[in-house]
Amino acid sequence: MPNKVQNIIKLATILNQSMNYYQISEYINKKYLKPLENFELNNLADFHTFHDELIKINVELITKGGFPVMPHYRGEQNYGWDILPGILRPPFSKEIDLSKAREVEKNGAEIFKKRVIEKYGENQLFKHSKEPYGKDWDLLFQAQHAGIKTNLIDLSTSSLSSAYFLSEPSDKHENSDGQFWGLLVPHDFILNETSDFEKSLYPNFNPYELDSSFVCNVPTYIDDIDQRTYQFRLFRQHGRLFASSNSDIDIPLNKKDFWKNMIVRVRVKAGAKKTIYEELKARGIDKERLILSQNDDVNEFIDGINNEMKKL
Repeated sequence: MPNKVQNIIKLATILNQSMNYYQISEYINKKYLKPLENFELNNLADFHTFHDELIKINVELITKGGFPVMPHYRGEQNYGWDILPGILRPPFSKEIDLSKAREVEKNGAEIFKKRVIEKYGENQLFKHSKEPYGKDWDLLFQAQHAGIKTNLIDLSTSSLSSAYFLSEPSDKHENSDGQFWGLLVPHDFILNETSDFEKSLYPNFNPYELDSSFVCNVPTYIDDIDQRTYQFRLFRQHGRLFASSNSDIDIPLNKKDFWKNMIVRVRVKAGAKKTIYEELKARGIDKERLILSQNDDVNEFIDGINNEMKKL
């Protein structure tokens, strides 16, 4: 990723310091993100303002040294949770050997492909992938959005889509404060499927053998997308996926070196969650729009795969 070193040098020069990438992340955290921890999110107007604050950080970083970042979001119903992928969240995590998380993930993706083709036909799965590893990635992306346990972590470029997932009614967390994460991802760590620039592309990496972490910017091919439920969900949610390196795959995103400095968590009061949900519903942002209909038969289908994939 050749642009990384150039951006480090630029920002470090502006700051008149000799700084490595981690030290720059510490600077960003202390100067920009820590002050946002007490930001209040009581309604959708507050989410727009929070997004504007992160955009201001991006503008200032570019002005200071050409270090562009892009805001990404994640909303969760309970304050205090770490950001973990599905494979590492209980009860699933208690039923597998966590040292084989990659093997379990690959096994799940292969079972998912086989079962979907058997039940729904090949057209349900997306197939315009770039070599050499694009097919593996696209299968994982779709499995993730179907509900299969993977090592990927869902993010969104939309603060409102993420607001839905923290405010969605839940018997278990109805009276719990929620949490809203804002993650500043450097452009050099956002990998596309294709590019006209000298930038790394995620299809060039084996998703089961990663030596660095990055965010996948998944392209959307509109033709017949309504027939591909799992990719349609990703599109509707403005979704992107965080892929962890093998070396720290078991560490929560909010505790990983470097990334922990690029993220801020805001507490959302339980009462505010209800207000936020109603405002989203009034705008047409609801479960049907973001997740699409899923009946009991489909839920049983996905649950069956999640149970089967544990048996390597």
